[in-house]
Amino acid sequence: KAAPRMALQDRLLPSNDVQMSMLSHSLYESFETDLQSANRLSGEAQERLFETLDYDRCENKLWRTRFTHTSRAAMIRLLDFTNKYNLLRWFFCGAIGVVTAFIAFFIDYMVFVLSSLKFSSIADHINTCLPAPASPNLTLFGDHSNECLGYPYSYDVLFNVLLIALVCLMTIKIAPAAAGSGIPEIKCALNGVKKKDWLTFKTMFVKVLGVLGSVSSGMIVGKEGPMIHTGAIIGAGLPQGKSTRLGFNFHMYMFRNDRAKRDFVSAGAAAGVAAAFGAPLGGVLFSLEEGASFWNQGLTWRTLFCTACTLFILEIFLSGTTDSGSAGGWGRLSNGGLVNFGEFSTLRIQKNCHLSDVHQVCSVQLWTALDLLIFAAMGIVGGLLGAFWCGMQTRITMFRLKYIKVWYLQLCEAILVVFVNTSIFFLLGIYGGSCTDRVVVQPEYSPLDPKEYRQFFCHEGQLNDLATLVFNPLETAIRSLFHEPSVLSTGSCGVFFLCLYFLSCWTYGLKIPSGLFIPMLLTGAAGGRLLGEILRASLNTTYPGTYALIGAAAMLGGTVRMTISLSVILIEATNQVEYTMPLVLTLLLAKWVGDYFNESIYLIHIKINKVPLLEFAALDDMKRFLCSDIMSTPVKCLPPVVNVGDIVRLLESCTHNGFPIVESESETFCAPLYQGRFQGLILRSQIITMLQLHCWGTLVPDSTGRMTTTQKILLHEHFVRRYPQRRNINDIHTPAEKDSLYMDLTPYMHMHPYTLDPDMPLCRAFELYRTMGLRHIPILKDGTQIAGMLTRKELTFHRIRKLVETFDHIRDEVDYDIVDRHD
Repeated sequence: KAAPRMALQDRLLPSNDVQMSMLSHSLYESFETDLQSANRLSGEAQERLFETLDYDRCENKLWRTRFTHTSRAAMIRLLDFTNKYNLLRWFFCGAIGVVTAFIAFFIDYMVFVLSSLKFSSIADHINTCLPAPASPNLTLFGDHSNECLGYPYSYDVLFNVLLIALVCLMTIKIAPAAAGSGIPEIKCALNGVKKKDWLTFKTMFVKVLGVLGSVSSGMIVGKEGPMIHTGAIIGAGLPQGKSTRLGFNFHMYMFRNDRAKRDFVSAGAAAGVAAAFGAPLGGVLFSLEEGASFWNQGLTWRTLFCTACTLFILEIFLSGTTDSGSAGGWGRLSNGGLVNFGEFSTLRIQKNCHLSDVHQVCSVQLWTALDLLIFAAMGIVGGLLGAFWCGMQTRITMFRLKYIKVWYLQLCEAILVVFVNTSIFFLLGIYGGSCTDRVVVQPEYSPLDPKEYRQFFCHEGQLNDLATLVFNPLETAIRSLFHEPSVLSTGSCGVFFLCLYFLSCWTYGLKIPSGLFIPMLLTGAAGGRLLGEILRASLNTTYPGTYALIGAAAMLGGTVRMTISLSVILIEATNQVEYTMPLVLTLLLAKWVGDYFNESIYLIHIKINKVPLLEFAALDDMKRFLCSDIMSTPVKCLPPVVNVGDIVRLLESCTHNGFPIVESESETFCAPLYQGRFQGLILRSQIITMLQLHCWGTLVPDSTGRMTTTQKILLHEHFVRRYPQRRNINDIHTPAEKDSLYMDLTPYMHMHPYTLDPDMPLCRAFELYRTMGLRHIPILKDGTQIAGMLTRKELTFHRIRKLVETFDHIRDEVDYDIVDRHD
């Protein structure tokens, strides 16, 4: 690219040193050629896979006519439409929350049914076959007492393997975009990037059914991330009133644009957080933290209303179907979201402490000021463990991308992982637990249902601590670690922590819907409870569940590196404002320590997949460059009136989504042009819509002598009705005489897009692009002549890094040659 090369040379080389300029020019050419050949395939694939959303309003003549050339009656109708538009935005935000709550309840109820069926069958058979205090040896098959262990083990393995095989096949064959947690996809969507099938009904269908199977199979996965993805899909689809695959169209056109869809996706993602954790404010802050550059006060209110509707509807259904709700019936709204952390309360501790004789005294407290030092240390350790976990997971992902590419290998890996998970946890529950005296408390203060305690091979009045953790859903295990008043052995907590830490790293990234929040919370809770039990043995009066909570926050914060929203989510989930300072301190330290070594697991996967995500702030290296150093040039432009045959051939030959309209000195109707006086910008989707509607004609002069066409006049609604425009140019039928037909693009082009000067610092261009949510920024020389184009791919971390390497390479070669000549 000529412009970036010359701009770099001008700042690096003496203007009078022709020989040195030629040397650096040749070095740059050879380096750039190698760079382009090495990245050509990945760059082309990236352009095909991802597309930038356009949040800038297209202010063309059609749009302006609605406000400037209408009668008083028409303006009154327009005002009435605007009021209805605002009411409908509130209505759809509430509807998104209600639908998200229904789906969340369906997921939670079905997971409860499947998990109860599996774990109750296994527990009943083991209790009947090996009554306490039997002591099995380390073989599953042998004497009469151990033969019966083969049945529950085989049942557990077969149940889990069949579920995962079905889920994995469904994900690979129907909707590959449903794999994983979905949070990286939502981060990208809020950032302004879209990819096929990220936000479609098909993906949601597979996501919902898949998470049922993956969570019920006992895999170390959660349903919270998929719930956020599901909420975002509902937000993206419901207000559109249209589904291409299902074949219905309710002709609701007012929200069919990227700006409106972005707002509803934000509300849907927030509703997913509210449904998952019972945290409406945390949901709002989650969307705010991920899409902060596009936020406004009105969206904040609508998103909060959406999350409130979600939590209200979900609690109504949970209150009437859970055991806690059966005592009071429907309408007792105190169950929270899908994850119920239980109640952290000093009243609860004081009610229980007189029933316990295992180092628990009535003066126990949730935490003290001196505990902040311990919490800070836990945050640092959580950051280190999270960084190491992210590093291991990165290498596993790179191995999968290199060697596990075909579908049957991906299926075999998922089956292998679930088999290893099931075998390890089954053996740990049978042989690895310790018998501890169970502290019997009042039912309303018990963290678990009596049916969820496992007494395997223990005496009456005791419980098997590790069996209670592994033969229950992950959420139940978290609640046990947070609130179980009985002593949990340090050996059981330590073994449980190590198994979760490494197995969760292996599990994440499989071709199944899987969340990361619950695995990391459970892993950290096991490590925190281990520390709590050690301190309780030394007569520490702090509630051991507090250390489990802080450990959970440290591990999750060290992995996902979220601060604001995660703090509020955990505070709302625990229903304890007293934990604000410990949680904020722990999450900040975990993030700072983890960021020193690597990025969050979500950003790592985003960059591995080469998604053109823009950071919140410009990189420091951008201060070294100008727009001319990185802009795309030459730019393929169009004249105001263009030949239909030329424009069809241009669209077939490139994948560009935006074309500047330029006026050359000599009137021409051929395309493409590469220079001229800038007039405006038109999108590829607009041109395809015009071709679909046969918006062309023959050349005729207008009243001013300017050449125009006899084409039909399209209205603003014609373009809105075809959103999103997915038609390929090869699918558009054009007449055989297209080379004698012409299109006038002037009424439909964006007349006043944001433009920049080639000498504008790149960091300021990044701020404009990121803040305004743009898709294209034309670069104009002297304010009129098109010089280049700036798009998302020029501003990504990957492209800036290559530019820095090129800059440093030229500078090093020039410095070396200068030293060599002086010597």
